Amino acid sequence: MRGMEVHLNGNKLCTAGIGTDGVLTTTLNVVSREGEYHMEMRVGGLENNEFLNWSTHSLRLGDEITVRIIETDSIDPPAERKPNVAKP
Repeated sequence: MRGMEVHLNGNKLCTAGIGTDGVLTTTLNVVSREGEYHMEMRVGGLENNEFLNWSTHSLRLGDEITVRIIETDSIDPPAERKPNVAKP
């Protein structure tokens, strides 16, 4: 399966992956509100009508993120699974 191996400041956070049908994402967000900044990284996806979350981390200036796209037979189990309750 296709996957992502994600590191933050040289420390491995997770190996995430999906099978033949699904979505896999690593997102970085910087939100500014009234001069205050909130920075976050999230590794997640959607597979078999479930939202998956492997990792959510707050970020600081200077953090280094490495995402390697891999082919793998083994992934870490998601930390969280939630059913997709959206109606078509």
